[in-house]
Amino acid sequence: MYKNPNLAPEVRAADLLSKMTVEEKLDQIIFFHTLKEVSENITNGVELPPRCGTFGNLSALEDTKAAEHIGDYFLNKTRLGIPLLMAFESLHGLMNFKATVFPQCAGLGGTFDRELIYKMAQIIGRECKALGVHQVFAPNVDIPREPRWGRTQEAYGEDPYLVGEMGANYVKGVQENGVAATAKHYIAYGFPEGGINLAPAHVGEREIREVYLEPFKKCIDAGVLSVMPAYNEVDGIPVHASKKLLRDILRDELGFEGTTISDWGAVEMFLKFHQTAPDRLTAGKMAIEAGVDIEAPEPIGYDTDFREAVKNGDIDIKLIDEAVLRVLTLKFKLGLFENPFPCDELKPYLNNQEAKDLSREMDEKSILLLKNDGILPLDEKKVGTVAIIGNNGKRSFMGDYILRTESCIDFYDGMVQRLGSDRVLYAEGCGPLLGNDEMIAEAVEQAKKADTVFLVLGDRAERGGGAQNSGVFSNNQITCSEGYDTNDLRLPAAQQKLFDAIVALGKPTVLVMYAGRQYAIKDEVEKVNGFMFSWGAGEQSGVAFANLIFGDKSPSAKLTFSFPQSTGHIPCYYNYKASARGRLYKRPGTPEEPGMDYVLASPDAWLPFGYGLSYTTVEYSDLQAQVKDNGEVAVSVCVENTGAYEIDESVLLFVQMLYCPVTPFIKKLRRFEKVNLKIGEKKTVNFTLNGEDFTYIDEDMKTAQNHGKHMLYIDKLACAIEI
Repeated sequence: MYKNPNLAPEVRAADLLSKMTVEEKLDQIIFFHTLKEVSENITNGVELPPRCGTFGNLSALEDTKAAEHIGDYFLNKTRLGIPLLMAFESLHGLMNFKATVFPQCAGLGGTFDRELIYKMAQIIGRECKALGVHQVFAPNVDIPREPRWGRTQEAYGEDPYLVGEMGANYVKGVQENGVAATAKHYIAYGFPEGGINLAPAHVGEREIREVYLEPFKKCIDAGVLSVMPAYNEVDGIPVHASKKLLRDILRDELGFEGTTISDWGAVEMFLKFHQTAPDRLTAGKMAIEAGVDIEAPEPIGYDTDFREAVKNGDIDIKLIDEAVLRVLTLKFKLGLFENPFPCDELKPYLNNQEAKDLSREMDEKSILLLKNDGILPLDEKKVGTVAIIGNNGKRSFMGDYILRTESCIDFYDGMVQRLGSDRVLYAEGCGPLLGNDEMIAEAVEQAKKADTVFLVLGDRAERGGGAQNSGVFSNNQITCSEGYDTNDLRLPAAQQKLFDAIVALGKPTVLVMYAGRQYAIKDEVEKVNGFMFSWGAGEQSGVAFANLIFGDKSPSAKLTFSFPQSTGHIPCYYNYKASARGRLYKRPGTPEEPGMDYVLASPDAWLPFGYGLSYTTVEYSDLQAQVKDNGEVAVSVCVENTGAYEIDESVLLFVQMLYCPVTPFIKKLRRFEKVNLKIGEKKTVNFTLNGEDFTYIDEDMKTAQNHGKHMLYIDKLACAIEI
C-alpha cells in the first residue's frame, strides 16, 4: 500500500512503518555526511553505504553523479526501497559551486520586500531540485540581540514580526518546488551570553513567548516541514534536551507536525560541552525523549548502544515509531518514493541569467546608504579617477555559508566594469586583522592619485571554503562567522590605522563596509563624506554598488539592526521595555558635569532600526486609523516622492501600548509594505491590524488581549486609538 502514490502521505507512512524491522526504523533517524566517498564506494562495489535515512554534504560536488548513485541504491536495491533524504545548507543560496549566491540575510531583511524573498526561495528550490537536494537548513529565523555574535548576519533583523514574515516567504518559495525548508535555530539562539556562540541564553519564558516564538509560529503557519533546535541552553537545559520546548510548546502549542533535525553535533554536546550526559547512550535517550527525530551529522547519541537499548526495551519503541513516522511522512510528501533523483530538466536553470539578475536586484535593494553629505551619487563622466582601498575592495565579504566566489563580481570588479581599469586604482592596505607600514604606504600613494577614494573595509567570513585569499595578510583571518565572535565593535587595529592614514589626506572619501555585524564607528563616519554598508554581498554586488554609486538607482534599504554608539551600549535594539534606556534621569553629560544614566553618553542607538538614506525625499502625511466593530483597525497613510529619483519606499507601522498589565515594549513593528514611487508620485498605503496585534503574555504565560489607549506610528506621524 505504501507504494501507491494516490494515497495520502500519512497513510503511506503508517503502512510502511508497520512493515519495518527495528533496525530499519533506527536507520531512519540517522544522518550521514560524506556523500561523495560513499557514492564512489557503491560505484566501485567496495562496500555498502552506511545505514541512515538522511544524507548531507552535497557542497563539494561538481556534478550530480553521487546523488544519483545513492538515490538509485536506496530506492531500488534495499528491501523496502526507502529513499534517502538529501539535505544541506542554503542560507542565502544553496551551498554548492553551481548554485546562485544571493546577498546575506541581514541585508535581505532591510529590503522589507516579501516578494523578493519569495522569488529568491523559488530559485533556491529550483536549484536544489536540479542538484538532487531535498531539504535545506533554512530559513534562519533567529532574533539576534548581541552584535558581538558572529552569526548576526544570518538573520533578517532584530524584530520578530519582520523575521517571521521573511522566514515564512522563504518557506513558501522553497517548498513550492518540492524541497523541505527547515526553520532554525529554535529557540533564543541569538542572545548568547557575552556574544559567544553556543553560550547560554538568559531569557525567561515570557521573553521567549513575547519575542522568539513569533517567527517560528509564522513559519509553521506557512507549512514549514522541518525545525532545527538550537545549540544553546535555556534556563539550564540544552534545547535539544528540552521536552517543554520541543514537545509541549513546539508541537502541542504551536501545532508543528514536521520533523526535527539536530544541529551539527548538538547531541554529542551533551557529553563534554553542556556536561548533562555521562555517556552516549544517555545523550541519545535525552534527545529522543525531548523529541529530536534525526541526529546529525552522524550517530553519536543514536549509535550502537542506543540501538541495543531500543531492542531490549530500555528505550520505548513508541518514541522511535513517532520519529520514524514523521521522517517517512516527509519523504512521501516530497515525492521521493517516486523520484528522489536530480532533475536534469532543471539543470540549465542553475545560476542562469534570471537568478543573477535577481541577486543583483536584491543587492541594490539591501545595500544601505547611512551618510551622504552630497558626494553621492557620482557623475560617471566627471568623477575622474577613483581609488579603491581596503581589505574588502577585492573578494568582498559575501557572508558565511557560501562556496562559490571566483565568478562573483566584487566591489573592484563592478567599478572597473563601469569606469574602465585606467580610471580605477587599487591597494589592499591591510588584511581584516593584520597589516604593515608598507601596505599602508602603498594605499596612501594610490589614494593621492585619485579624485575620489572608496575605503572598503569590514569582515571576512568564508569559513565554508572555496575562496582564495586576497592578499598575504588575509590568510585565515575570519572575523565574523559561526564561532567567530568579537569582544569589540570598533574597527580592528589594522583597519583603523589604514582608515586614519587615508582620511588624513583630505580627499573626498566614501567609507564602504561589508560586515556581518553592527560596528560602533560613529566617530569615523563623521570624518568621511559618505557611508555605505552591505551585510554580505551577493554574486553581483559590484554591479549593484556601481548602479547605486552612479545614480542609476536610489538606495532604499533600511536598517533592521540598530547600531550602538559603542560596545558598551549593548544590548541595543529598538523594541525594548520602557525602563531599559534610562527615561528618568538627565542625559548625557560631560567630564566637567557628568550626566545620569550613562554619565558621558545617552543610552540611545547611534543608528536606529528603520534608518536609511536615499537620493530622494519621501513625505508622509494624513495618518488615519479607524477601529471597526469586529475589532480590526483600518490604518491609512499618504506617501509622496517629492525628490528627483524613483524609489521603492518601505512603509513601517509600529504599535505602542500606553498601558499594559505586564510591562509593554516601547513599540513593536506590526506591519510593513514596499511601495514603488515614481518622481512626484503620491500613494495611499493601507494596513489592517487585528486583535493579535494588541496582545501580551499575561502572568500565567497565556496570550491576552490588551485594552485601552494605543499609539500608532508611521515615520514621524502618530495617531491614538482606543481598543
